[in-house]
Amino acid sequence: MVSTIDNALHRSRLFQLLALGFAHPVDAFHRTLVDGTYPRAIGATATVAGYDVQELSAPQLQSMDFEAGYIELFQLGRRGKPLVSLNAGDYSALNEDEASRPEFLLRYSDWYRHFGLRTDTSEDANELPDHLVCQLEFLAWVAHLEAEAGEDGDARRGYQRAQRDFLQRHLKPFLALLVEKLPQIQDSPVSDFFGELTAQADTITRAIQGQLETITNGDSPMTNAEDSDQIAAVNLWG
Repeated sequence: MVSTIDNALHRSRLFQLLALGFAHPVDAFHRTLVDGTYPRAIGATATVAGYDVQELSAPQLQSMDFEAGYIELFQLGRRGKPLVSLNAGDYSALNEDEASRPEFLLRYSDWYRHFGLRTDTSEDANELPDHLVCQLEFLAWVAHLEAEAGEDGDARRGYQRAQRDFLQRHLKPFLALLVEKLPQIQDSPVSDFFGELTAQADTITRAIQGQLETITNGDSPMTNAEDSDQIAAVNLWG
């Protein structure tokens, strides 16, 4: 039986691996993809954590072609816009109250600051707070904090509630939208792979969400204003 602390570490690792898969690809990542290391890592970690997933199929592309496909799909598209955006704020369905762009981004930044994080604002930064990678990295950090809480049941429960609520409010509806949208892109050399990865991320996060709902059954929703003075400040994105 997997211990509570080990389960949190497995969740953190899964969120990290998924974030890596959606980040701008580099040669080192491409090597782990084509040799099967990356798909096996996700599958093995999910299995140990008790989540059932199918192993990803690696795209048969050179690193340069894979990166070019990623840029076309998620960044530039063919007319200067991504074919599929990885920023939640680009989808009206995720912004039902029609908040302004700064207000929408603040909803994510508030979560990050509450848990001691800040987004990278340097010139090299290319990911806004609502970017899928930032959301996954945030959840990886909170799951890590949960594991670090050890036998402190109150702190551990707070981190579990935070993951549950962030998944419910932000990540889960975003992934559901991407699962629907990516299969519509038929002529991208990488859309099949990222369609698989998104479906796998959706399966994993739904399983995690269900597990966290069971663990925190009856707990009230988390607010962004709860006290977090005990959490050390770190910069997750640089």
